[in-house]
Amino acid sequence: MTQPQKSGGGAVKWILLGCGGLVFIGITVFAIGGYFLYRGFNTDPAKVEVSAKEIVTFETPEGFKGVFSMSMMGLKMAMLMRNPADESAGSILIASFPAGKGSREQFEKQIDDSMKQQGRSREVSERRPAETFKVRGKEVTAEVGVIGAKDAPVRSLQYTLIFEGEPGKMAMIVLSGPEKTTDHDWVQKFLDTVK
Repeated sequence: MTQPQKSGGGAVKWILLGCGGLVFIGITVFAIGGYFLYRGFNTDPAKVEVSAKEIVTFETPEGFKGVFSMSMMGLKMAMLMRNPADESAGSILIASFPAGKGSREQFEKQIDDSMKQQGRSREVSERRPAETFKVRGKEVTAEVGVIGAKDAPVRSLQYTLIFEGEPGKMAMIVLSGPEKTTDHDWVQKFLDTVK
């Protein structure tokens, strides 16, 4: 008695099915990640301000409005600006991230990546001496930098402060604005409103 002849391609069929399954899983993970990113991203000015004040309670300076906020994998961030069309007019970035070894560097990279996606940048062209401020009654040292080339018509100063936030989290405030009006006193006046 002769046995029916087996058709070829059995291994190829299983390889193709396996690859198809991996592609399906990859698309599913990407779609779920995109959904959560979409849900965590907001551009409604009123909602952005609420998100910012959930990270750190503060009084919004006159003329500033919410531009965007996002929440993803432990990182929360919100940005307010005087004029979204002109970054040099002034901005306030409020963020929080989990405390822990190496988290600050990862956090700053996530913020830089998010800012680049928004077409914005925290990159400074010149470093200035650090300055000390009082935040919630404690001294906090701020990194100070200049945004803009030396020959630019308008240059901005940027103050970056990182301090303890909610339990188990660190908070970061980045204040920037025109070099002529964004000075130590203006920054401290804003920080005096932080609770």
